Formats: sequence, C-alpha cells, structure tokens
Amino acid sequence: MKTYRALWLAAGLCAGTTPALLAQVELRAIWGNSPTDIWVVGEAPAALHWDGQAWNEMPFGVSRPGMLYGVWASGPRDVFAVGDGGVVLHFDGGLWSRMTVPTDRQLVAVVGRTGSDVYALAQSSNDREAPQLLHYDGRAWTAAALPLPFRANALALAGRDVVVAGFVYYDPQPSERRQVGVVARWNGDGWTTTGWDGQKVSDPVVGSAGWTGLSAAGSTLLLFGEREDGTKAIATSSGGPWALLPPAASAMSRTQVRWVTLAGDPTPVALYEGGGFARYAGGRWAVVSAQADMMRMMSGQQPQPGATPEQQQQQIAQQQQLMAQLQANPMLLAVRMQAFDLSRARAVWGSAAGDFYVATGEGRVVHVVGDQATIAYDAACADPASAGMNPICQALQAK
Repeated sequence: MKTYRALWLAAGLCAGTTPALLAQVELRAIWGNSPTDIWVVGEAPAALHWDGQAWNEMPFGVSRPGMLYGVWASGPRDVFAVGDGGVVLHFDGGLWSRMTVPTDRQLVAVVGRTGSDVYALAQSSNDREAPQLLHYDGRAWTAAALPLPFRANALALAGRDVVVAGFVYYDPQPSERRQVGVVARWNGDGWTTTGWDGQKVSDPVVGSAGWTGLSAAGSTLLLFGEREDGTKAIATSSGGPWALLPPAASAMSRTQVRWVTLAGDPTPVALYEGGGFARYAGGRWAVVSAQADMMRMMSGQQPQPGATPEQQQQQIAQQQQLMAQLQANPMLLAVRMQAFDLSRARAVWGSAAGDFYVATGEGRVVHVVGDQATIAYDAACADPASAGMNPICQALQAK
C-alpha cells in the first residue's frame, strides 16, 4: 500500500494557507534520477518525492519561493530547484537551503551531469536582451550571456553539449513582424546558433516554429513548439540536420496535442488535451485512449504486443484484478478515465517511452506504463476533510 505524508498540509497551515488552496497546487517540473528517486516541484510549499514506496512531501522550510519551473537531482541527497526571481534551492538530504546566484531573472530550467556540473537557464528580460546560462561547479554559480537576444524556453544536455531552445521576433519589413525558432548550442569552447543567427533565418526547419519544449535522449534531441498559424511543430536531430516529424494527429475526436517529448529513450511521446497519449515508431503515431484501454481489458487483448509469456500472464492477471476492482467499486472507472486526461500536463519524465510520469497543473502525477495510465498522486488528497469523499483519494488508498 502506498502512503502519503501530510507535510504539505502542515506547511500550508503554518504559512496561513488553507487546505482548499493546497488542493489547487500547480506542479510544473519533474525529474527522476531513477525510478525510485523522482522529484516534482511547482507552486507549492514543498517538493514532492517518490522513493519507490511512497510519495513524500519535503517542505522547503525557507520563505515560500513562489513558482518553481525546474528541478534536477543527482541523487536523493543532492537536488536543485529553480524558479522566479533567480531562486535556486538545494536539498542535501535533510534540509532545503537557498543558494546565491548572480541573477534575479526568472530561471526556467535546470539540468546537470553531476552535483558539481549543473546548468540553469535564465530568461531574457526583454526582446533586446540575451538569456543567460548559469553554471554551478560545486562551489559557486556563475552566469554568462548567450550570443544573441531571444526568448529562451528550454534547456537540455546532449552528450558534452548544452542546448537551449526558444524563439525570436524580427521585422523582415517595417510593417511586418515574424517569429523564428532558435537553437543555441554550447560545446565547451563556444556557441553556435541554428534557425536564427541574429540577421537571417539560417535553418528553415529550426526557424519554422517558436520552440517551447526541448528534450534529449542520448544524442537525440526533440523540439516541440507552435507555428505562427497555431499548428504544432515537432523536429528531431540525432547529431545531424534537423528534420520535421509528421503531426501527432489523433484518431480521437476533439483532441489537440498538449506536449511532445522524449521520455527516457529516442521514441517521441505525445500527450493530448482531449485525453490519451501516443508514441511515434515505425513512421507513425500509435494513439492510446482511455476508451481503447477499457475495451482492450474487457476483450482480453494484451496491452503490450510482443511481450514474453511471463509478461503476458502478468498482464492478464493485472487486467483481471483491475476488472474485479472496477466491478466492486464502479467509481474507479471514472478515476481510471481521469488518469488519461492530460489536458493540464506541465512536464514529463520517464525511464522509457513505455514508462513515464506526467506532472499536471492540477496537482496530479500520472504514471503511464505500456498502454495504461494511473493516477499516482493527487495533492487534493492532502486535505482530510475532502479526501474521504474523493474517489481518486479512495483509489490511491486502496493501492
């Protein structure tokens, strides 16, 4: 049975925050050092940690930091979280402390290789100012400006390189204003920029959209963003030229792409606002929805084709157990359907495209394994006054 510590509730009461406000907490970033060491942060008085057995709330213990947009950990005793006003918090396994950094800009992302090689991305203050890359060497943070002004939205590591993605507006004519994507790459010796070089569009693929997402898996990078006409764009590179992927179209009606990312391996994963997700393999998107999942379970179909006989038997047993639970408590059906609702997805981390976690804007963590999605955590359950009436909380307690 999974357990939950009510530390967020206690921290909220001490700070004058009511349980009703905690129920609306927004989660913005997730990072896993391993499947038993996962961290989630957002607009909350604590970080959320999964240790393989339980989700535990770790109160910051410092003045409430505001919104945190990024988290990275080298291990359970070395965690970095960044956010508004140049805030960098560090967890040493016992306490959170605020670090001194040479900027008060909004920090939108943090990544690292080791606890003494960590990078954070500072957003531009305006269109004429270059973003900053911060680096921590185990002793102090330093900051350096990127080579040109643009709105930097995402940060990733690809091998030895540091990669930043975003977009910029330029005026090809006095009465015309256009958006162009930017990818800046630091190889340890200098910066190179793609998409926009400060004067012209240098790559039609990178320049074709404003990039809001960047993810990496080994040497493979994936960009996700939006074109000027509002359509979504996806581009990938495995060390060579960037190439556009086909749209992550869904066979389901009334669905839109919320996010596309790499979740632990080079297989792109798309999340849908209307519910469900998809994986890109073999030149096509394979969509999974709550309805399809329920139909598959009721028909006895295997959720993961190609599984070993032992895995098939385990899947059958899991399906039978779930169907028995649904028959005993019909409310669990609604909970299961809600698990596929990723309309407020904010961040994704996974060990593979078949096993990943999604942090959402309503204080929920959804765990996807194969073709099944389940709610792993819900901040609303920190309020004992309403948890007893909440079917999601009841389902979580039953695990």
